[in-house]
Amino acid sequence: MSAKPLLITPTDVETLHASGTVRMIDYVDAVERAFRGQGERALEILPRQVLWRDAKDAGVRSPALKMSASVLRSASVMGASVYSAHFRPGDLNMWIMLFSAENGELQAILHGREMSLWKTGATAAAAARHMARPDARSAAIIGTGYFARTQVLGLAAVRPLERLRCYSRDPARRAAFAAWAREQLPGVDAAPAASAGEALRGADIVVTVTTSPKPVLEGAWLEPGMHCNVMGQHDPRAREVDSEAVATSRVVVDSLAQAWNEKGELLIPLAEGRIAKDHVLGELGDVIVGRVAARRNAGDRTMFCSGGTALEYMGTCAMLLAKARAAGVGQELRI
Repeated sequence: MSAKPLLITPTDVETLHASGTVRMIDYVDAVERAFRGQGERALEILPRQVLWRDAKDAGVRSPALKMSASVLRSASVMGASVYSAHFRPGDLNMWIMLFSAENGELQAILHGREMSLWKTGATAAAAARHMARPDARSAAIIGTGYFARTQVLGLAAVRPLERLRCYSRDPARRAAFAAWAREQLPGVDAAPAASAGEALRGADIVVTVTTSPKPVLEGAWLEPGMHCNVMGQHDPRAREVDSEAVATSRVVVDSLAQAWNEKGELLIPLAEGRIAKDHVLGELGDVIVGRVAARRNAGDRTMFCSGGTALEYMGTCAMLLAKARAAGVGQELRI
């Protein structure tokens, strides 16, 4: 008899974290396995669909219903994420349904708000693991909001960080973020920077994770060998990095179909004639399986552009479900 489906809430996820059952590296490895399936062509992805509440007033942060789906054959799971966004500042109400790809039965329903933090940090970490220089030790982060902490924790899980510089518009928030990083990562020299450009000086890995519709990172600031994770936006009219940064980097994305539909970082320089579509080398899965060489040498500047896909949720949810069942966490659904 098959196991009953589980309801896994944010409290359940917190329990798994607090007990050490699920760690940051578990998220990174789960997401990487999912992208490996992408590289092996063992999955299907439905790019994010957006239904605006007010079609005539649709904007970067307008209220909307968003949904995406994936079949991850390598983990024998499939499912969909459905969420409402921007009904209130910072609002995200996400539910994820996970099904067996073997018999089609419902396996779990998970609330995805907190999970989105961890899978986004894990995705960026997986990209850094395969695209940043092996000797990378120094990082810079632009944006110190809701999604920033797991970005730092993810990098620390895959690289022995020694130095971190943090920038956001509010001096108090960037100082508080640096203090949090020092507490969480003893031995890391974490400090606020007075500007984004200052934060980048000497960094091996750079993360942008903001809600800014205009570039917060300029190509002129990039140094040879840098790797950038561009994680904050998924709107054709918005971008976190300028055209120069994209045009002078070796670029990889999470999903080609989705990126060319919604990533302003690519669509704007494409419209300007600064890049052609073949400037994007491929998807992260291609890099992981060795089909694409994101980095050819220590001097290459590399960039990972991600808006988030259902693929990452399926990999994360499959891991969480297995861990929750083993630990006796979650509520059985009697349907």
